[in-house]
Amino acid sequence: MKKEILTIFNHDRNIYKSKYIYPVVSRRSKGLSLGINLNTNNACNWQCIYCQVSNLKLGKPEAIDLKLLESELDEWINKIVYGNFLKECASEKVDFKDIAFSGNGEPTAAPEFESVIKIVLKKIEQFKLSKTIKLRLITNGSYLNKNSVQSGLKLMKLFDHEIWFKIDQVIPKEALKINRINLSISNLKKNLESALSLSPTLIQTCLLKIDHQLPSDDSIIKFIEFLKPYAPNLKAINLYSLARPSQQKTNLYIEALNKNELEIIADKIKILQTKVECY
Repeated sequence: MKKEILTIFNHDRNIYKSKYIYPVVSRRSKGLSLGINLNTNNACNWQCIYCQVSNLKLGKPEAIDLKLLESELDEWINKIVYGNFLKECASEKVDFKDIAFSGNGEPTAAPEFESVIKIVLKKIEQFKLSKTIKLRLITNGSYLNKNSVQSGLKLMKLFDHEIWFKIDQVIPKEALKINRINLSISNLKKNLESALSLSPTLIQTCLLKIDHQLPSDDSIIKFIEFLKPYAPNLKAINLYSLARPSQQKTNLYIEALNKNELEIIADKIKILQTKVECY
């Protein structure tokens, strides 16, 4: 295996040629995250203009080879826990922080989602990782009312786990521009309520300059108003911007916010009296 050096600026899912499992150094996890990519066909029900996935398409995941996924997961955990992977392949000293359902699309769209959770939980027990790593679901939340998804998430309660719930915008016309979805506020509320009932939940919000314009005051005010009823039950709100170039075609010019610009917005959101972090 070629010794590629991992940094926060390179989250290439194919860097080590595994089909489903990939390691990244994550600024939000604050260490090494072992990703599980259930969308190997680059299909997602959202088409975010900032997405780093090449050849992203609208759709659902292809069938998952559960035996191969389990074999790859076993191999990668062995390399990290018993080998020299962290020492040799990370750009700085990092710890193994989590196993994350993430990847090239929405993971909960996979019919095998619950089966994959069972495999992951088995490996956490096998390698005695339950007290040292978290299990994280990074999701746009749109399938959280499905019974099969909820059944899988209920299994996660046996371990240290979190849902990272994506909300970039609560203004429908802005969500259409950024996430390229027809946002239903009523569905968003239902899905967020499902997340909160099933798991400790953090809000993940990507903020962009679009055509050199910062997010509008109105969009921040409406974001705060939407989250106000849920704020006491949220673990945190994480604000971030671009760390890697978008791979999507768009007529809009998008740029990252700098740290100071993120922190100015974070200070406004802190009125919710919920932990707000910037990445």
